[in-house]
Amino acid sequence: MIGPLAAIAAADPTRVGAAGMPWGGQVAAPGFAGQLQNTLQQVSDLEHRADFLIEDIATGGSTQIHEVMAATTQSSLAVDLMVAVRDRALEAYHEVMRMQL
Repeated sequence: MIGPLAAIAAADPTRVGAAGMPWGGQVAAPGFAGQLQNTLQQVSDLEHRADFLIEDIATGGSTQIHEVMAATTQSSLAVDLMVAVRDRALEAYHEVMRMQL
């Protein structure tokens, strides 16, 4: 199954076959969808790390409380930043949709 971001990347008009690349066959750098996917993965990783540390401290592991607090704060800030980026992207999309052609 193709995810929604993969479908966007597949429809990218800047990616053409090797025969149609006038710039020597180099592949284009990942676009917005690739960056968004990487960022979402990083935020997910931060959340999983914070969850692991919380579980470790709750079960009597060797994790210190300051490590848990730092990880949860970092995770929370990353999620807040992603929500802000999403809000800005939606705002830009709505602005483009309001433009008259």
